[in-house]
Amino acid sequence: MRLRTLLPTVLSTFLLEAIAVSSAGAAANPVLGAKAFAAPYGEGFGTAEPRTIFNGGDPSGQVTKIHWSGWGNPTAIGYGLNPIFKPGGGYYRKLARIELRATDLGKCGAQRAYTKLEARVPKHPGGKLGKWFSWSGAKTICKPPY
Repeated sequence: MRLRTLLPTVLSTFLLEAIAVSSAGAAANPVLGAKAFAAPYGEGFGTAEPRTIFNGGDPSGQVTKIHWSGWGNPTAIGYGLNPIFKPGGGYYRKLARIELRATDLGKCGAQRAYTKLEARVPKHPGGKLGKWFSWSGAKTICKPPY
């Protein structure tokens, strides 16, 4: 009889501890830069493991369908799709694969964040990825580059 009254108490205690541990881990999860980096029209910055990022400007500043690996480690790598420029102007009709590299874990304000973002794209959709470059030419993704 005593086991019946003790079991719900023990289970409740374990559940509350699991929720507390889970919440603590979520709070420590870093975000990608600061929301202000691409304000007011940007997307994805200031969030953890964003599936889409957008500078708020021209189409080449948007990456969609991002899948991250190593999030929370010193370097996180993401792969997504990105409109890229054609040599004669305009954009290729087909989106190109882009590789993103988030580094320099630190803080943007009080928030733990990746403070640097680099990318590399091919010269044409389906081509070999080129050299790494700083996203938007910015030294940090904690504040707007302008």
